[in-house]
This record gives sequence, C-alpha cells and structure tokens, in this order.
Amino acid sequence: MKINKTTYGFVVQRFNTRTGKYIKQEFIAGDQVNYTDMDGVPANWKELEKVNFGPYAKNEPYLPFEMKQPEE
Repeated sequence: MKINKTTYGFVVQRFNTRTGKYIKQEFIAGDQVNYTDMDGVPANWKELEKVNFGPYAKNEPYLPFEMKQPEE
C-alpha cells in the first residue's frame, strides 16, 4: 500500500539585501495532516494503524522536512 502524507504549513525564505541573495529557507509545518491513497482518496486510519502509520499509530516513522539550502 502506498500512502501520501500531506502536511500543510509554510516556507520562510531569508533574503540578504546587501548581497542580493537568498541565504536560508525552511519549511514550518502546521497542525493539519492528510493521508490519502495514490488516487487522492482519504486513507482508512484504522487500516493505517495496523501498519504503524497514520494519526493513530503508536510510533509513526519520522521524516524530517529538510529543504536544500541556497548556495552562499
């Protein structure tokens, strides 16, 4: 089973006006998360729980929200 986990949030990008370049960016995750199948249909949370994934999982695997930083 393949599941899309969509986390809503926003991106903060820091710009240096002296150099005219972006120097940093980061994703700030919000509280809203949706789980869907590959067709965009909401996933069954009870079924996801059986494979230790989703909002009711005891220890869902973690994947950090890392973004590639701009060159300095």
